[in-house]
Amino acid sequence: MGYATRQEVILALANALSMGNPSTPGTLVDITSVGSTISDSVTEAQLNQYIRWGDQQIDGALSALYRTPLRRVNRGTFRLALNATAGDTQIILEDATRLTEGDAILIRDTVNSQQVTVSGILDDNQVTLATPLLHSFDLLDTAVESIRYPDPVPYISARFAAATLYDRHFASQVQGNQSDFGKYLRRLAFDNLNLVLSGAVRLELADAGDYTGKRYYNQALDNTVKLMDEKKEYFTAES
Repeated sequence: MGYATRQEVILALANALSMGNPSTPGTLVDITSVGSTISDSVTEAQLNQYIRWGDQQIDGALSALYRTPLRRVNRGTFRLALNATAGDTQIILEDATRLTEGDAILIRDTVNSQQVTVSGILDDNQVTLATPLLHSFDLLDTAVESIRYPDPVPYISARFAAATLYDRHFASQVQGNQSDFGKYLRRLAFDNLNLVLSGAVRLELADAGDYTGKRYYNQALDNTVKLMDEKKEYFTAES
């Protein structure tokens, strides 16, 4: 599993693909069909490779400050709204709006625990699971934890992967190899990555040993790490 999920990459592309069908220029695509469009055009292996390439770039940049590859952490704890029974493939939460398809969640009480993958968000409360529950969980003593990589790493990874996917499979069919949207996605990724490197954003760590840099002695940093985009132009946290 990469830093970003398949659904996060699809969401990063949603606005671009709603503007036109790459196989039929000028024909609009319903934004709700974007996922199907990508599934028909890009294999699972290709998408995973694009995510992996983006993650390698992230690891290379963050290795100056953090032990890489990064580890997943608890990014939020939620409570059940209804009891869950062994064999269920759906759970009802008090709030499921912070979860995304493909996220890993840990369901635990005082006795049992199980990690499952979110296969769908039916509404703001109902979550579909990729595998059935092995145990029953009572809403009064059960916690549902979102286990994912620290923000904004999934955001950065999704946009690196989306930029590569868009340029290789969609933009090239309409306007050659040029893609302003691909450059825009990379700019978003670089800007957020530089926020981490400059110290403006500090990643939530699994433990203190995952932090290897010494740049957080002061909020006003004298020296920062900078990245270059494909045009060899420097991006800084302020740009």
